[in-house]
Amino acid sequence: MRDFNRAEKRPAVTFEIAEREVAGVSRPAIVAPVPSRLTWSMPLPRRAVFQTVVALTAPPPGRAPAPVRLRVGISDHRTFEGLSEITLNPGSGWTDLRADLSAYAGWKWSLFYRPDRVTWRLNLSADAIGGTPAVALWGRPEIVTDTQSAREYSTRRLRIPS
Repeated sequence: MRDFNRAEKRPAVTFEIAEREVAGVSRPAIVAPVPSRLTWSMPLPRRAVFQTVVALTAPPPGRAPAPVRLRVGISDHRTFEGLSEITLNPGSGWTDLRADLSAYAGWKWSLFYRPDRVTWRLNLSADAIGGTPAVALWGRPEIVTDTQSAREYSTRRLRIPS
């Protein structure tokens, strides 16, 4: 969430970071309209996992609630790969959503394919399934890894010119 301002936002002006309560549990979250997409460009540490908890807010008064599909994907500016997907129904509480990013960092068998030198585009998207969708909440989104991979990532980032 600390890199929220660096994300490409579509639509551009309707996202915010706020504390939201769902089913009696309050969490900091990225509040996103539906449909929408957030994209961060970044290299990834080895053994990385994206994790978040997701939920929906109630729809506007007088509107029937609708399910929303939330997706996590990754792109290298050429191809897009969907990594994780969930369909939420209004009224459900916070739900875990995870995506393994470990295939997008490190060295691979090819002499030409070096994922740790690629600036990846991590995409979070929300799509209406039908009806009037609620607002999507991406609670505490983060990329986690082990200590050794975090050290390697930090060292590598210091050597990459901005």
